[in-house]
Amino acid sequence: MEDEENSGDHNVGEIMTAPSLYLRPSFFRQTRKKGKIIKTVSERYLRDDLGLGSYFVDEGTKNLRVKEAAMGKPKVISDVSHLLTLLKPCKPKSVVICDTNVLLHNLDVLEQSQSIMPNLVFPQTALIECRKNRMVAYDRAVELLKEVGDKKERCCVFFPDMHHSQTAHVEKEDCDTINDENDARIRNVAALYAQNLQETDYRVVLLTDDAASRKLAQGERYEAKSLKSWVKELEKSNPTVSLSDLVAQYGAPDSRMDEESNQQYFPAHLGQSDLSLGIKTARFYRGVLRSRDLDSAWVTIRKGEDRVAVTIQGSVDRNRAVDGDVVAIGLHPLDKWIKASDAASKPPKEKNPKAQIASETAEPSQSEISNVSDTVMIDDIAESMRPTGKIVGILRRNFTNISGSIFEKPAPGAEKSTSPGLEERGAIASKHEREHADGTVTCVFFPVDKKIPPILVRTTQRDRFLRQRIIVSMDSWPANSPYPLGHYVKLLGPAGSKDVETEVLLQEHRIAHEPFSAAVLACLPPSDYKIEYGPDRMDLRKLPVLSIDPPGCKDIDDALHCITLPNGNFQVGVHIADVTHYVKAGSAIDLEAANRSTSTYLVNKRLDMLPALLTTDLCSLKGNVDRYAFSVLWEVTQDAEIINVDFKKSIIHSIAALTYQEAQTYIDQPNNKKEDDPRVSAVKGLASLARLFRKKRLDAGALTLASPEVKFVLDSESLNPTDVQAYALLEANALVEEFMLLANVTVSKKILRHYPTLSVLRRHPSPNRSMFESLISKAKCRGFEIDIEDSKRLADSLDAATIESEPYFNKLLRILSTRCMSPAQYFCSGEYRPTEWSHYGLAAPVYTHFTSPIRRYADVCVHRLLAAAINVAPLPVHLSSKSYLHDLSANMNRRHRSAQLAGRASVQLHTLIFFAGKNTSEEDAYVLDVETAEQSTPSFTVIVPRFGIEGRVSLPVDVDDPKLVRVPEEHKMIYDGKTSIQVFDKVRVSIRVQTDYDHQRELIIELLDQEFGALSTKRKVDEPVESAEGTPPRSKKRKKNRK
Repeated sequence: MEDEENSGDHNVGEIMTAPSLYLRPSFFRQTRKKGKIIKTVSERYLRDDLGLGSYFVDEGTKNLRVKEAAMGKPKVISDVSHLLTLLKPCKPKSVVICDTNVLLHNLDVLEQSQSIMPNLVFPQTALIECRKNRMVAYDRAVELLKEVGDKKERCCVFFPDMHHSQTAHVEKEDCDTINDENDARIRNVAALYAQNLQETDYRVVLLTDDAASRKLAQGERYEAKSLKSWVKELEKSNPTVSLSDLVAQYGAPDSRMDEESNQQYFPAHLGQSDLSLGIKTARFYRGVLRSRDLDSAWVTIRKGEDRVAVTIQGSVDRNRAVDGDVVAIGLHPLDKWIKASDAASKPPKEKNPKAQIASETAEPSQSEISNVSDTVMIDDIAESMRPTGKIVGILRRNFTNISGSIFEKPAPGAEKSTSPGLEERGAIASKHEREHADGTVTCVFFPVDKKIPPILVRTTQRDRFLRQRIIVSMDSWPANSPYPLGHYVKLLGPAGSKDVETEVLLQEHRIAHEPFSAAVLACLPPSDYKIEYGPDRMDLRKLPVLSIDPPGCKDIDDALHCITLPNGNFQVGVHIADVTHYVKAGSAIDLEAANRSTSTYLVNKRLDMLPALLTTDLCSLKGNVDRYAFSVLWEVTQDAEIINVDFKKSIIHSIAALTYQEAQTYIDQPNNKKEDDPRVSAVKGLASLARLFRKKRLDAGALTLASPEVKFVLDSESLNPTDVQAYALLEANALVEEFMLLANVTVSKKILRHYPTLSVLRRHPSPNRSMFESLISKAKCRGFEIDIEDSKRLADSLDAATIESEPYFNKLLRILSTRCMSPAQYFCSGEYRPTEWSHYGLAAPVYTHFTSPIRRYADVCVHRLLAAAINVAPLPVHLSSKSYLHDLSANMNRRHRSAQLAGRASVQLHTLIFFAGKNTSEEDAYVLDVETAEQSTPSFTVIVPRFGIEGRVSLPVDVDDPKLVRVPEEHKMIYDGKTSIQVFDKVRVSIRVQTDYDHQRELIIELLDQEFGALSTKRKVDEPVESAEGTPPRSKKRKKNRK
């Protein structure tokens, strides 16, 4: 038997004691893991002293870190006279009872109507159903309940209908389902309020979009209205207020002609009872839909401990599900599954890709992000197959707020845009836009997020929304509509504005950027917290510990020290901020950090994983202050041989917070004098060891790859970009990197010895040959062989591929090599064989992240594992579950990827702002790819090194021009037998910003010389290709001691 007092809302605890009556309702529920249907009986205590509900009393916020003070307490409304002192004046005078569907779908109306609909009652039944179906809506409803008091504009009341003696009882014979019982109790609440307020001039209004419930309320003392009709009445009484656009849309869309509205675009979803039975009998499977765009989606299903990603192909099989929905799927028969060999083929290129910031790695696959296999070995045919399926029902929607724009038709004479998909958007808008008799317009909203389809929005403010970014909430997706229905929520501002577009990119990539909640802040120590030495820590404050970071760095995770021991060896220490001292496992701040998983770095701001008190103060290893740390201490010979290692919780005192340039100055000082400055001796000792560790790592096969990343110089006031610079990598950068890598590898070995199946590791799988085929072919046409048999051979072949006359060529090869590899991913060691734990790029058998717990949650987990391994703290219970670690790793992978994409989008935005302030910029570029397929648009892809931009350059040549010859095996195009464009050629291009008629800006890259045959930077056809064997170029031999 379950006690509802333990499973209900946390605000209800005070009013669920001292029973006077009780009921024993029973119901059936399905278990999550095995899908069993079990009967649950709960005792429900009824009370006759609950009055007219309770309201939130804010007891003040003397100490925000005391949870009770931050939350306040409920107070019972004893009688109608007490209620009247709380109600706020409004026109018309009314008290509104909200049912479940209003809380689930129309909170935007409730939140923005405080002046005309201030008096709200939330029944407990509605809140519990809201919590069960949509936690985000429940949290927003609870926040509304706090809006009461003399200084507030609202009176929001919580009514415990499930325990109130006058509302809890309903006639069972009149209720066919649990939903009918819930609706009946909510109507009882409205009846009780109507009875108590009958002698006043307040109207009692039950808001429900359930027509059957409204019909059953006919003849009662209260009024039952749909939200839409009530909003119209409110607008009529308050002409200056407009709420209609905020009302959620349901049912059939009104965007098409009536004769088309009966067309069924999708199969009907099965009912909840059929879905529950199907999941119980393993006919269906439950999982979360994940997608990369509208064309690709998958659902990870589970049977026992085994997981597999099921591919969902096409919009019909996807059946109106969106990314994040909890769905039920049925598997297709085997003949509809995909051969693994076919699935491994390259994805098609975009028809007209935009110029954008160059990517660094290949797009991770669904199996890599989720740490699940997407293939199944079929014994009968001895081949791996990728299972496919279809969605038969949706168990829980993930409808969230989405940012984007209303499509605007082009004005006559507007410049034609090359933006991909613009014509398609125009066709969709033309088909589905429609004016209605009531003055509203159904228009088409196009989200920025590629995973979300267009949304049909009915509004009275279409003209106001043009050229703006707005937020829309998805409401429903009927089977007879090709697109979901939604409603307007908020106007962000003009499209193209830096602040507005920054908000949009955060929404697009679902980066958590809202302020930390009171519950999270309550977990923090007081602002005057003192760091003091304790017996459970090693006192390392006398060591010359220092940090080396970029200028202006405030979240300093790591510090180092190096001293000479009496035996002539070195003691080297890596000291990492002891975040877990402040972030306790399972606390509100820990759960928030686990959800965010990572800090996000944009061009103009940083979005932290943890509150600022920890990020930039107590955890940051700033200079000249004591700080708690988790230290890794090695004894190392002068030849960089590790003698022993120790792990300690410590207290340190950094003697300096150096920048990379300051540390480089110390490294460059001559060695011919005795050094008295401990900072100089520490940095020089670390640098000498780092060179040796780096050589050993590279000799073992670690890769030296490259990135096209650049940085902006921002105006101090406007924060707009004024210049673009390449990152200057100094030896000091390599010094820090080397010891962070050493610490991560060392810690990974330690936690694996103690927790071989529960360690949080980071793997980088070996690339398959198909990923490198294009690069191998491109390098070969320049006379170089790329060997990918293992990382050592790849490193050697990249070192050998140099052209003296073109130093950027080698970096270009390294950039392209990085793109041939998927990014590394977090995983639980118990889910993979030891041979699959390795990190290909680092040539490390095992690897983890330990050194950045301020900004990565994976490091927080590793700190807890290491603390348990050295017996300074017990392992948290949740880290003992492989299932939990699987879900945690998958979330960290998704969040890490989203943060990367948001960072790239921020760079893209600032690049557009930078070029928008110029007429045209002329720059050198290098050819990455040449379009050699027949009947394809004559074009080639370039990268502009100075700005890290990549884009397609179209040639002023017709597809059928007889003078154009394509040579696919040489990645080359020849025109008129005189000149050619080949991969890796250096060309001169112009860069400008174009604004299309949909008010979207894009970068345009064009060849400077419009006559293809006269391009000065191209080789003549009969000019020999430079190769490694010829002279020139000469191939540099790999140096014995690389730096």
